[in-house]
Formats: sequence, structure tokens, C-alpha cells
Amino acid sequence: MTGVSHPIRRLLPALLLACAGLVLVPPAAQACTCQVPSVAQASREADVVFTGVMLGEQRDRQEADLAVGVDRIYRGEVGSDTVDVASPTDSCGLKLVDDQTYLVFAVDGPNGLVSEECYGTVRASKNAVQAVEKALGPGEPYQPPAPEPAEPTYTRVLDTEPPDLTRVAAPGAAMAIVGLLGWFVVRRRT
Repeated sequence: MTGVSHPIRRLLPALLLACAGLVLVPPAAQACTCQVPSVAQASREADVVFTGVMLGEQRDRQEADLAVGVDRIYRGEVGSDTVDVASPTDSCGLKLVDDQTYLVFAVDGPNGLVSEECYGTVRASKNAVQAVEKALGPGEPYQPPAPEPAEPTYTRVLDTEPPDLTRVAAPGAAMAIVGLLGWFVVRRRT
């Protein structure tokens, strides 16, 4: 390397390594840049808020499907005692540990619940639960939805046809005639 001064010659390999490091670092390894909301703010912004135990996950390149067992619901509705929560696999995606209890803040997405670090989902510490109860109230334990009532079935009691109108109306007509006759008799005597 002619024409390159001595101090620059020593810095050149370091500069090349630094540039290579910038190119080789995948985007997922970068830190999440959103500002994580407070529990009170996350409580106001989420569609569904609940505590639940992380049961497992399935990941692909873009999204993780997290299975969470629901304990207590503070806002919104969930369809069963285990819900799937979608989260991106980028740096802002949720990284939950199995068998740990979390306070989940989620929004209704096109295919179900969605959450990420930026929505405020955190471990369900005593302070976090107290903060969500202060914002949303004590919540309710998960209750399975009541089963739909069974469709009624109708059974014909008799195999005969219903009586015709004259047969049904005859007793009423007879009572009306007796009543009128009685009225005429009482009126004549007075």
C-alpha cells in the first residue's frame, strides 16, 4: 500500500471489520425501538387484557403463535381457556418463557389476538397486576361460555287430525246462547 500513511494503515483493518459487522448483523438482532407503555396506558389502549400462563409456541420466519392459558380477564373477551396470541418474530416480538404467568395486552387482529413488547405485555408481577386492577378493576376469572340451549323438538301427541272449527266452537256458542236466554228470563221478571 503505497501512498497510505502509517496511522491509516493500522486503522484500515479495524474499519473493514466494523463495516463488515454492520452488514452481517441481521435486523432481528437490533433492539426494539418502541417506547413500552406503562401498565395504565397499555390498559387503556388494549382490546383484551388478561393474565395467563405461557404454555408453548410455534414460530415461523415472520410470526410466533403463542399459546397462553387464561387465568383472569380484565378487559375484552376470550373464546376459550387457552388462547393463541400472534406476535412478530422481530426485535419487538414477545419472548415469553413457558410456565411463567404474564399480563397480556393484546389487540384484535384480522386472524385473532396480536401482541408485542410495544403493547405492554409483561410478567405478571404483583406491582403490574395491582396497576392493571387500579386501571380496569379486579377482573373476573375465566368462565367457559354457557352452552347454547338445545333446539326444541316437537312430538305430535295424537295421531288424529285436529278437530274442525265447528267442533271447537260449539261449546262456546252453547254457553253464549244459555247466557242470553238467562238474561232474557231475568229481564222479563223485572
